[in-house]
Amino acid sequence: MKTKIFTLILVLISLSACHKEVKIKVDKLNEVASSPEWNIDVHYSVFSTTEQEMQKKYSVLNSKVSQLVEKNKATFMEQTKLTNVLLDSINIKQSAPYQLLIKDTVFLATPQYISLLISSYSMVGGANGITSFHGINYDTKKQKNLENKEILNYNRATEINALLKKHLNDPNQCYTFEDPTVENFNALNISLHSIEFTYGKYILGPGACGSVTISVPQKEMQGMLTLK
Repeated sequence: MKTKIFTLILVLISLSACHKEVKIKVDKLNEVASSPEWNIDVHYSVFSTTEQEMQKKYSVLNSKVSQLVEKNKATFMEQTKLTNVLLDSINIKQSAPYQLLIKDTVFLATPQYISLLISSYSMVGGANGITSFHGINYDTKKQKNLENKEILNYNRATEINALLKKHLNDPNQCYTFEDPTVENFNALNISLHSIEFTYGKYILGPGACGSVTISVPQKEMQGMLTLK
């Protein structure tokens, strides 16, 4: 396995309560591993700062992300073993290496909140792979991942659902299975000016339509957010 760390970007610079600048650095951790049976390709963000107290809080987040990635890798490896046992039992050889691709998107990185979307694509036999999504919305002060109800006011679900339908980008009218709602998304994220709702394949429409992320401007969500 080869592991390399590259500096990706420097994100927002803000003032802390003591008026010191807090510079958040986002590095990208890349892991590549392979065998005759499988290929693993992992890319995810690591957060750091020169402020010692803040760094302790980012270390908690980095550990959470790392644990999630390792869990996905362990699940993938177990699936490959089970699939090969099944193939051996019916005298069929594996036709191609199994694939695991993990990557993330950083929507927000401030001293108050870190929000990122982790996607994990696995192909372990069959015609199509499976992609799962996990949203992390980390409250730096509380050192915890916010629950969806700590971001969205579910008492205003009807209004939020109307905004989701309004902002769904679907020029070809592909998403015909269900309307997007606060009940059927896979992951929720915070950006500077919007709330991001991610829906996986087959939720809103056929697999050919793919997954979709709907961005709802925060300025249109007055009273619909519980986020402080």
